[in-house]
Amino acid sequence: MILDEITLLNFGLYAGRQTIELTPQAADKPIVLVGGLNGGGKTTLLDALQLCLFGPHAKLSTRGSLRYSDFLVDSIHQGANSQEAAVEISFRRVVDGSQECYLLRRSWGVERGRCREQFSVRRNGENQPVLADNWAAQVDDFFPTNIAHLFLFDGEQVESYASRENASGLLGSAIQNLLGLDVVDQLEKDLQVYERRKRGESNENELDGRIATLERDLARLRDQLDTLRQERAALRTHKIDKKERELKRAEAQYRRLGGALYDRREAIQQDWKEAKEAVAEGQVQLRDFASGSAPMILVRALLESVEKRDALEEASRHARHVAEALTERDLEVLQHLRGQSVDEPTIATVETYLARDRDARKALGQQQTLLDIVPVVRADLQSLIQAGLEDAAETAEQLIAKQRDRLARSKQMRTLHENVPSSLAVAELVEKQEQLKSELARLEAEYAAMTSDIERQVQELARQEQTLSKLLEADAKEQAYRDDRTRILHHSRKARSTLSTFREAVVRRHVNRIEALVLESYQQLLRKAALVTKLMIDPEDFSLTLVGRNGMTLSPERLSAGERQLLATALLWGLARASGRPLPTAIDTPLGRLDGSHRMHLVERYLPFASHQVILFSTDEELVGDYLERLAPWIGRTYLLAYDDELSATRVISGYFDGKEAA
Repeated sequence: MILDEITLLNFGLYAGRQTIELTPQAADKPIVLVGGLNGGGKTTLLDALQLCLFGPHAKLSTRGSLRYSDFLVDSIHQGANSQEAAVEISFRRVVDGSQECYLLRRSWGVERGRCREQFSVRRNGENQPVLADNWAAQVDDFFPTNIAHLFLFDGEQVESYASRENASGLLGSAIQNLLGLDVVDQLEKDLQVYERRKRGESNENELDGRIATLERDLARLRDQLDTLRQERAALRTHKIDKKERELKRAEAQYRRLGGALYDRREAIQQDWKEAKEAVAEGQVQLRDFASGSAPMILVRALLESVEKRDALEEASRHARHVAEALTERDLEVLQHLRGQSVDEPTIATVETYLARDRDARKALGQQQTLLDIVPVVRADLQSLIQAGLEDAAETAEQLIAKQRDRLARSKQMRTLHENVPSSLAVAELVEKQEQLKSELARLEAEYAAMTSDIERQVQELARQEQTLSKLLEADAKEQAYRDDRTRILHHSRKARSTLSTFREAVVRRHVNRIEALVLESYQQLLRKAALVTKLMIDPEDFSLTLVGRNGMTLSPERLSAGERQLLATALLWGLARASGRPLPTAIDTPLGRLDGSHRMHLVERYLPFASHQVILFSTDEELVGDYLERLAPWIGRTYLLAYDDELSATRVISGYFDGKEAA
């Protein structure tokens, strides 16, 4: 991972927008040197770096006991015109052989008295909202929060790690996190919680009690149901069936006496009345029909002969009129023929034909006129013969057929009416039937009520049997669960024992490598190379033991202040190397309280090799003079934090205290 740039916007002492380029100019110039007086903003830069990376999980030196939102509000530059601030970091890292570029932006502001924070992630120039939402998990993949203190730290606080207690805590925490043992510890705790919960999950006694109670209720319900069914069967056999047989006998006797007709007496009376009225109505219809053209049906042959005679007389009258007209016309025809020079034989032939035609017509016209019917009467006669008589005959047949049917129904209704028995004859049987029906209805209602009660109890029995089935199934599952719980508890204890053994084995396996790296780092930093010949870390409590050249145990408290700080630095350096993660290192006041010789060892042997990218925040009393000259070949960039008392703000400018620019 390489930090390329950090940008501050109204953050802490930094007013407005200020950007610092952090990219190493070359592989052999990994150091970015930032100079600033005490209170000038060095620690603020280190906090800004951690804040942007880790957000609320960042271990910030200036936060103290403040809530995260309160810290953000307090971090907004006091002289800023707006109540907004932001920190941006751009960095690169290699993933599966390809380089990815990230830009993180964490901004916040005050709205309506509340702090509103926004965080965004851009990867290779593209916005990644999902990555931003899950950044806490993503950043742990390459820069875990719990080992950030190995790479980002304050040099003045390093010495405290050299004490036996603090060294043990540092080593324990670092080894736990480096080896992932915090997951093992959490798993062991989760197993203990899981075991406690499993022990308290048994409900065996409650299930047994509910099953016993439900079985007693089911037995009682089954007894009640058997009793009800027996009572219902007895009611059907001994009472209802008996009454039904008595009712059938009474109904048969009633039918033999004409009871069926008696039951229909009012309808029969009404039908007979209607039949008589229908006969009378039919007689009226026949009389009305007979008053019309119906009698002419009887003289149809006479009417047809009259029609023939009238036709003959009409033809005779027509022949007389035509014969008179033809005499004059025939003369004109003969004259016309002679005028046309027609030969005499032809004219004689025509004259003979015309004479015969006139004679025939005269003979027809000599018929005697007897009827002399006028045209209106002739038309009525023809209409009557051609259609009227046929319609009248058809209507007469229909009326007569209907009247026969009416007479037949009237006779039938009279017979039924005469056969209806009197009330006195059937009164006793009617009363007996009503009594039997009433008793039978009461018994049927009692039977239906018992049936309904049986169905209700059957449903209740089915419901409780289903409940019992579920309880028995639950009990079987509980038994299986109890067996599973016993097995789980047994295996959980074994798993915890295995985890403990695994934890010890992992620590013992890796602690030797960490011992070697820390000892190598310490010996490289020490002025007295033979002061410590062996360094041991207890895998149980992670306590640190130093062995001198005479083989005697050397207590860290017996070391000088500078040697203790170098020891603490060696611990951080060795653990960082043990992590195997190529992460940048940022150190605030790196020389701290070291004396001159120890400072030179740190400058020459640690700072250039702490990481592939080293960011140093120095005062005007640390990396200056000879130290700066010794470190200069490794410095790629230099910046100076210039604090303005009037503006109460810090500006970032290129250069350093003595004016030396970056190479």
